[in-house]
Amino acid sequence: MQWFLTTLIQYKNFLFFIVLLGIGIFFSGTGSDFHRTKIQKIGLVVSGELLKPIHDSKSYLYLNETNERLLKENNRLRQKLLNHKGVQFSTDLDSINPNLSKYLVRSAEVVRNSYVNARNILILDKGANDGIKQDMSVIGPDGIIGIVKQTSSNFSSVISILYQDFKINAKLIHTGAFGSLYWEGEDPSKMTFSDVSVINKIAKGDTIVTGGMSAYFPKEIPIGRITDFETPNSGGYYDIEVELFNNLTDLEHVYVIDNKSRSEFMNLQKQDKDASR
Repeated sequence: MQWFLTTLIQYKNFLFFIVLLGIGIFFSGTGSDFHRTKIQKIGLVVSGELLKPIHDSKSYLYLNETNERLLKENNRLRQKLLNHKGVQFSTDLDSINPNLSKYLVRSAEVVRNSYVNARNILILDKGANDGIKQDMSVIGPDGIIGIVKQTSSNFSSVISILYQDFKINAKLIHTGAFGSLYWEGEDPSKMTFSDVSVINKIAKGDTIVTGGMSAYFPKEIPIGRITDFETPNSGGYYDIEVELFNNLTDLEHVYVIDNKSRSEFMNLQKQDKDASR
């Protein structure tokens, strides 16, 4: 105890400085968007650098199993994405004339994944140096995962679809009826599909895919299937439960999609909003 008190007194100035620094960082992060963004980026870099060696060690231990799994995932993803016109793969995968390609797909690995919080974030091992940018979409071999939130040089953070207040444009594959998909913050394997009118016939097992009416996800990327729904007595809209195809609690290899037409789409959308005022 005496040793502890002596040490505390000896380093009191340094400890006081650390406390003041922490208070300053806290108030800077909560009081300014600029400072908050900078602090988040520093946190992303530190988290990425700390988690990457742990991830690499685990990957080495399960190298053969990982390679076999990745090969299967690549083949399945190609089959799904090549059904979409204008998809170009980076690295040495299948490529299409870049002048005709609307999407560019880059592979990445998950070094951190959360799925038990109200607002879940992933960290990927690729960043700005690898061509990753904010607002790019992220998918897995079985469906959508999230949207890139922020990048550092070598890492990127991703808003998971398991993020309350985050809605996704989706549709029923067999009828084309559109709606909004969101997570209620409980089961990481299920989401809620809303705003689908009762004039549309639905059934358990029906497939839900991305609607393509936003600049994020390409259309008709798989999401999940209907497991339950309720029909209101007085008409209106269904309350639909969707089971996700992707197991978001077990993510390793993902794919980041760059929509090359996104800027053009967003500018046109902004012009339409301005014109309607």
